[in-house]
Amino acid sequence: MRPVERVLIVGGGIAGMTAATALCRAGIAAEIVERSPGWSVYGIGISIQGATLRALQAIGVLDAVVAAGYPYSRVVACDVEGRVTGTVELPPLLGPGYPECIGIMRPVLQRILQDALEAAHVPVRLGVTFRTMVQDDTGVTVDFTDGTCGRYDLVVGADGIQSQVRSLIFGADAGPEETGQRVWRAMVPRAETVTSRCMFFGPRNKAGCNPVSNDEMYIFLVESMGSGERITDADAPRMMRDLLADFGGAIAQARASITDPARIACRPISSMLLPAPWHRGRVVLIGDAVHCPTPQMASGAGMAVEDAIVLAELLRETAPVADLLDRFAVRRFDRCKGVVVASRTVSEWEKTPGLKGADPVGVLARANAALAVPI
Repeated sequence: MRPVERVLIVGGGIAGMTAATALCRAGIAAEIVERSPGWSVYGIGISIQGATLRALQAIGVLDAVVAAGYPYSRVVACDVEGRVTGTVELPPLLGPGYPECIGIMRPVLQRILQDALEAAHVPVRLGVTFRTMVQDDTGVTVDFTDGTCGRYDLVVGADGIQSQVRSLIFGADAGPEETGQRVWRAMVPRAETVTSRCMFFGPRNKAGCNPVSNDEMYIFLVESMGSGERITDADAPRMMRDLLADFGGAIAQARASITDPARIACRPISSMLLPAPWHRGRVVLIGDAVHCPTPQMASGAGMAVEDAIVLAELLRETAPVADLLDRFAVRRFDRCKGVVVASRTVSEWEKTPGLKGADPVGVLARANAALAVPI
């Protein structure tokens, strides 16, 4: 008999939904509690690279994700005017008929993962989280904020960078560190010239664009935070347009289209990597709750998806729970550390534009080559 037959997942984001679906497909009963009262998600785009597409194949959603996204095969680096200065060819990992990478809207990806949850008959409670957890050698008793309680063989903390589960088992000090940057994203019509992810390196900040459909793309801007000027919804379009005034090329062409505050997201960038192991007893962390790279490698969501797949794979076995969770961290730590370190390295370079010796294209190419190795 397997030591884990019933699992509670705290958090209904990408990591939690993938884990629940993977566990149920493996014959392990899983349920989700999500503190948000609705499936809320920023309506901005995301990059899904080949390694992540490969991992999504394990829960049967690869074809749906590919069909809903915009395929491309390279990342292009440009100077401030849009002249190409370097290209990273993304490795093909899925064979003929599948792209190396796609851009996709986050709400679209959310819907696909929700459909997979429903197909796997995963119980989900929205607007609910845990109040207390008490564990012993055989399981975890959880009291919930809706007044109910439950007993589980394992609890998975998939509740993101501000994880309450992490604070409970590792303490409040085991949290993320702000990097001194913030990232802006805005949805705009896709320029015909934008057929892959592009990065523009300017005199103050880095910008770029990523297609998510034939009709739309998002512009991103990584800003080194200085004045700390407060951002209101009404001011956000003007502020982002002003920050993009340095740039030519496709950025300049699309800049005037940044007008709708509802289609802009801006947040500080944080980073974190907890030392292994990533569990205490029968409570384990995955995704941003335990390793959160900055967005420079576009691999944060990918690492969360891989965590979920690997954890579900290991929990099929009959070894003691502690051994399985130790092996989980061993399999994941170096890979996740590589992404966190590479992302943070580029993040630090970006704070000093034109820094001698900085090689963001080289770091991106090496990171993608490393991620091409199967999990």
